[in-house]
Amino acid sequence: MNEKKGKHWKLIIPGIILALVLLIAAVFHVNEITVEGNTFFSQEVVAGEVCNTFLDHNVVSSWIKRKLGFCPSLPYVREYQVTYPGIHKIHIKLYEKKMIAGISYMNQFIYFDKDGVVLKSTQDEIKGIPLFETKTMTTFSLYEKVQMEDEALLSRIMNLSGLFQHYGVTWDRVVFDSDNAAFLYSGDIKVNLGKKDNYDEAIAALSDILKTAKEQKLSGEIDMSSYRAGGDVILKKN
Repeated sequence: MNEKKGKHWKLIIPGIILALVLLIAAVFHVNEITVEGNTFFSQEVVAGEVCNTFLDHNVVSSWIKRKLGFCPSLPYVREYQVTYPGIHKIHIKLYEKKMIAGISYMNQFIYFDKDGVVLKSTQDEIKGIPLFETKTMTTFSLYEKVQMEDEALLSRIMNLSGLFQHYGVTWDRVVFDSDNAAFLYSGDIKVNLGKKDNYDEAIAALSDILKTAKEQKLSGEIDMSSYRAGGDVILKKN
């Protein structure tokens, strides 16, 4: 008798489990995925990268998967959060890496973050993101650090990018001449920064001057190619 009961339960338990699985699959099936904070890629692309297995199309299994730490990495974001606003909904919030500048080379615009990692490459210039213009051979792979034939020039570009961010300098572009001297353009102001390994002193002195020039709608040129800390910064008006 006990043996029959044991066999009976062996049949019932799998049936109960199967019924629960089917119930969860039916009740918590995802029919809406929303994305917030995406500028690099469309909602469909992001949703496809984050919810990349059949488990992600059910709220319960998706939640369990993420609690266990099985979350895909997105190289263009600092982090992202997945929440469940309803039993049929998944919401993805991105905190994207910031494109701080770009390099214009051979009709290609290569945009990178504060570490020099390429986040986007396009033949169309992105408005609002300043550019470094150079003829030095530049190579790159998406989501890897940009490479240049002249490593010293790349070092100067990264130095300037960081300084512009640190001091809140508003700029449009930096053009390197044939000797790799840097010329900064900010509105109607042109600044000869010269060729240096480090531009800290020059940019520290220049930041407030450019702000004032913009407020007063000034135009002209500034020669800082030989600037030393504490020196005068003279704007020659046009």
